Amino acid sequence: MFALIVAAADATSEPSNGSPITLPDIPTLNEVVDHLLALGEGPYGAVMAMLLLACGLVYMLQGWKIFKILVIANAAVLGAIAGAHVGGLMSGENTWLYTGIGGGLLLAVLAGPLMSYAVSVMGGLAGSFVGYGLWSYVAHTIGRENLMQYAWAGALIGLIALGLLAFVILQSVVTIVTSIQGAVMVSSGIVALLMKHPPLRDSLEQPLRTNNHLALLLVGVPAVIGIAFQYSGVVKKAKKKKSAGGG
Repeated sequence: MFALIVAAADATSEPSNGSPITLPDIPTLNEVVDHLLALGEGPYGAVMAMLLLACGLVYMLQGWKIFKILVIANAAVLGAIAGAHVGGLMSGENTWLYTGIGGGLLLAVLAGPLMSYAVSVMGGLAGSFVGYGLWSYVAHTIGRENLMQYAWAGALIGLIALGLLAFVILQSVVTIVTSIQGAVMVSSGIVALLMKHPPLRDSLEQPLRTNNHLALLLVGVPAVIGIAFQYSGVVKKAKKKKSAGGG
């Protein structure tokens, strides 16, 4: 998910003379803030931030209604990043670009007929993100930094839980995944826009870097709102269908 933020930030920075895109490591809180600052200060920062915000709202509020389109879009992004990384290891001018396009198209096409498996993969990735994030939050909150070396366990639990549940309760997993991803994108877009204004940047940057609770609220609150909004829409639709059938 944060790869979208990194890619958006890189798109607004200076050209890299054709250097290949690489798979980003799990970013720290400071690195995320750095990317948001770069995104907000870039020449097209406002446009990219608004794009993140708009796309995030779609994921967060309409995820279940158009989940097939969103899963295919996610598959295309993951395929493009992975393909570009592989191409960067090969010789040849702009090979990373061609393999990135090929990888994006390949996974986007495969995600259609293999939708249930694609949702399971997306659920596993979102679960690992949540598991790693919660483990990190608890470790920092209780002052046990040494527990961070076991954060992979939280990521693994989330990966297995949501990945397998996608085959049993597809609707719930899709709602959770799209709400979390949308919340990350919406919060990132809003923060990047606020960072464009020096007075707001000066007052926001330090709390974002040091306050672990603030980061959780920025993602957690919109995610819960998205889950509640999507669930209420599903319930209303079910009631209408039931009343129509009864009549």
